[in-house]
Amino acid sequence: MDFYQDRVDMITVDIEEAHALDEWPIGSRICYAQSKCDDDRIRIANDFIKATGYRIPLLIDPVSKNNPFSEVYSAWPIRFYVIDHMRKISYIAQPIEGSYPVELIKNALDEAIQKCQ
Repeated sequence: MDFYQDRVDMITVDIEEAHALDEWPIGSRICYAQSKCDDDRIRIANDFIKATGYRIPLLIDPVSKNNPFSEVYSAWPIRFYVIDHMRKISYIAQPIEGSYPVELIKNALDEAIQKCQ
């Protein structure tokens, strides 16, 4: 996605862990228990950034019982949204077997860029 770095603003929102060690583990080599507080989530996000060299700004969804972000965006387990220049959601990627066809995301980004030129 480096191609888009000067053309779009990207952010990532870290939400509750889908396969936490204490909830629904899948045997990943990197395992954390479900965050109990915001500090836990921040620590895990920082570990991820350090381990991967992740460069896209990463926001933390606060830990709460009634999570408004998850309710509004249905972000679990993973979603990719394109929000256009009018601040409207113009594309919602739906995962296929836990991933996305990158071409569909590129097409959605290109279309959003074209509309604002």
